[in-house]
Amino acid sequence: MALAVLCACGSLPPARERTPDLAGRSDPATALARIAAASTPPGEHSGFRLMPLGVYSLDARIQLAARAEQTLVVQYYQFESDATGRLLMRALRTAAARGVKVRVLVDDLYTTRSQQPLLALSQVPNIEVRLNNPFCCGREGFLSRFAASPHEIARLNHRMHNKLLIADGAMAVVGGRNMADDYFLLAATHNFIDMDALVVGKVVPQLEAIFDAFWNSEEVWSIADIVATEGGREPQRRTSTTGSGWPGQPQA
Repeated sequence: MALAVLCACGSLPPARERTPDLAGRSDPATALARIAAASTPPGEHSGFRLMPLGVYSLDARIQLAARAEQTLVVQYYQFESDATGRLLMRALRTAAARGVKVRVLVDDLYTTRSQQPLLALSQVPNIEVRLNNPFCCGREGFLSRFAASPHEIARLNHRMHNKLLIADGAMAVVGGRNMADDYFLLAATHNFIDMDALVVGKVVPQLEAIFDAFWNSEEVWSIADIVATEGGREPQRRTSTTGSGWPGQPQA
């Protein structure tokens, strides 16, 4: 009750009209597509390689981002601003700098610490970041988000738990790991034991179609419409991706 009094109730801004953004057909000429085609039997087959070790699972994501030539699809329930999260952000930014179209979809439940780096990432050309089922207010804390929207608990109780990365519509990493240190045995206090799979074949376009359904849904908002920069300024889109700083850090 005290939190509800301290946090002003509010609502999301009016939804903007937007044209559906779909993946389309992947280009079979990309390097990843050629490798996938050479490694997969024809027809309705798909290939899976389990990745029980976090170090290999994280490296698979970074290497796919490094080798993507046209598109990257990134979808996570939790995307932290720790060493793991920033490593992927940097790989996405580098990919965008060479012309790769990057779409990032993150559930808004655990973005208290990562919303500013994700907002900065969204200002890089060729990168778009959206939030699933976002909180309107009280964004500085986990409990304050719920306290600021007591009339929307039924909506806010619906979260997106997907974990997915697809490169050039040809290769994907799916599984149970979010983008955070404790999913890759990198946290100092506690870690999760989980499993991922590297995927090729017919299932990859199906995974991309699932991403598109979330990406274009009414429950998804552009992060720039929800998150204000620190100090309350409107975010400014960069015109250059040069420089060595990570998202959220000023350039020299």
